Amino acid sequence: MKIKAWGTRGSIAISNAASIKTGGNTTCFEVESVCLPSGTHLMLDAGTGLVPAGLTYMPEAGNGLNYVIMFTHWHYDHIMGMTLAPPTFIDAVPMTIYGPVDHKVGPKEMIKSLFKRPYFPVDAKNIMHKMCFKPLEDFDVSVIVIHPNGGFATLKRDTYTTLIRGEKQIPINGSKYPISQCMIVTMARTNHGNATCISYRFHEMPNDKVFVLCTDHEDTVAESEAFRKHLAGADLLIMDGQYAHAHYMKKAGGFGHGTGYGVVKQAMHRAKRVGITHHDPGSNDQFLQNVILHEANAAFDAIKNQLNSEEPCLQMNGIFLVEDYATFDV
Repeated sequence: MKIKAWGTRGSIAISNAASIKTGGNTTCFEVESVCLPSGTHLMLDAGTGLVPAGLTYMPEAGNGLNYVIMFTHWHYDHIMGMTLAPPTFIDAVPMTIYGPVDHKVGPKEMIKSLFKRPYFPVDAKNIMHKMCFKPLEDFDVSVIVIHPNGGFATLKRDTYTTLIRGEKQIPINGSKYPISQCMIVTMARTNHGNATCISYRFHEMPNDKVFVLCTDHEDTVAESEAFRKHLAGADLLIMDGQYAHAHYMKKAGGFGHGTGYGVVKQAMHRAKRVGITHHDPGSNDQFLQNVILHEANAAFDAIKNQLNSEEPCLQMNGIFLVEDYATFDV
């Protein structure tokens, strides 16, 4: 499994000479896996990073190219790339859109609202015919299963649990496939203020690798058992660390975003590597390196020193800033 970062900013896209290394596109990640059907590009969110992603894969249009986009939530910085990404407007490139239902707004309602005159020149009615909408209402008790031949299927978690305890065959679109050949996607709710926001966990069964994206999430005093399990065993965790500690304490508490300390506290016993994402538009390369990453490393050292050196669950061996266009092997 590989993860491609097409956009790592939060709030709004930026462009300035002091932020070239990290980049300025808003949130968009791509998951590459042997479990994906041929021609499928699996994207997480569609911030402005979807625009270069769409341009990159244009030569594949008409040769089985299709997009599956799993949205975390509906804030503008996570959806605005849909308005300028080429695949949105090409009939020969079908799109399947997953996302939460928040205040009665799911994937279809989001598209209807985003592509609406006079705010945008293309009306939703011109593009919705090529889109398949998959609203996720009870995502915390649902499982998305992906197989290279069978495609995508959504199951209730209790049904999935029963299946894997028994014959270990998963029904997908009229056929059954071994779970050992599948990608298993489970979901948890992040702490993002009054917005319903999903953290996605991808378990690539053939290679036994786990990737978790947990953006737009604010640390709490204690996490639920379900959330701890959601992060546990991640080979790569990419997590929201938008704010420096001082700014968070003085102004940004309750905004639904994280800090370097919060990222480390939650990841330390659970992930092997952790990348910090959703960079604030006001944070340039130097600030991200000297403040955000420095605070995260300091938090790691401080927490580690409080623990017994024999602590068996101390897994994390890498903290880094996620940059636009970076690719990670999981």
